[in-house]
Amino acid sequence: MPRVRTVAVLLLVALALTGCGGGDDPESGAAPPPASASTTTPPADPVCAGGTLGPRSYVLCTAGDAPGQGLIVALHGRGASAAEMQAMTALEVPAAAAGYAVVYPDALVGAWGDDTFPTDSRPVGDEDIVFLDSLVDALHSDPRIGDGPVGLVGFSNGAGMALRYAAERPDAVRAVVSVAGQLPRDPAVRPTGRVPLLCLHGDADPIRPYATGNPGAPTRVQGQSTPTLSTPETVAAFARPDATHSAPEASDPEPGDGTSVLTEHWSDEDGTRVVLQTLVGGGHTWPSAHTALDPGFGNVSHDVDAGAEAVTFVTDLDL
Repeated sequence: MPRVRTVAVLLLVALALTGCGGGDDPESGAAPPPASASTTTPPADPVCAGGTLGPRSYVLCTAGDAPGQGLIVALHGRGASAAEMQAMTALEVPAAAAGYAVVYPDALVGAWGDDTFPTDSRPVGDEDIVFLDSLVDALHSDPRIGDGPVGLVGFSNGAGMALRYAAERPDAVRAVVSVAGQLPRDPAVRPTGRVPLLCLHGDADPIRPYATGNPGAPTRVQGQSTPTLSTPETVAAFARPDATHSAPEASDPEPGDGTSVLTEHWSDEDGTRVVLQTLVGGGHTWPSAHTALDPGFGNVSHDVDAGAEAVTFVTDLDL
């Protein structure tokens, strides 16, 4: 009996070893065990460098040297710069984690032409559309950047420019994210195709009022803010008429910041394509900004991380 018991034990051990460890043997025919988290490739850290295109400068941040990365174009507000947009938003950090690159271009004389009306600095009226076309084309020739549609993220006047570009170039745009931005009153700037939109806007914004936009005739005086539609009108322009609208959902993750959030969705048979996050009590600011902002622009919401929200919206779309 002891010998029989010993043989049985040895047989069981052999069978156990065959079942658990045989996958490491290429001759065994068993599938190898799944890779553990410790063996997966960690997200690349962003690598940033400056560049120029004609008279304009930009900062390009890539997710290392991996080929075929998606691209997000990030547009600063009036009177700001590419460097300030990067410092305020740090979009390249969540973007690199998602395998995306971010380019921060500088506007012409500190502002974007978010409507079609000519000015002294833009005598034709579409100079910034042409520039963004050229910038995207140039970056698509970089082996690190894929050739698919790009994400657009903008703040204030930069958001207006992002909305204009998405409206005029829908096939070239994966999604657009507008923070404190609105469509111009210029009737020539309206969506000509379907582009997913994430809109974040404070309802106490003193610069681009949420409920009314900037009133006035569509035309504007050189150097002055663009006359704009209201935020609800901007959102409605991007939502399909047959989309299902969800009731606003309230949240307040950071009660001490003086703001809360109302989130609404417009969805159709292809899924959610328009999202509005109304920052109740929020000002003309970038939510969870990484730099100090002018207190005269109102409350900075910390209920939403606008950079993370923007990157997630662009990268997670099932297109």
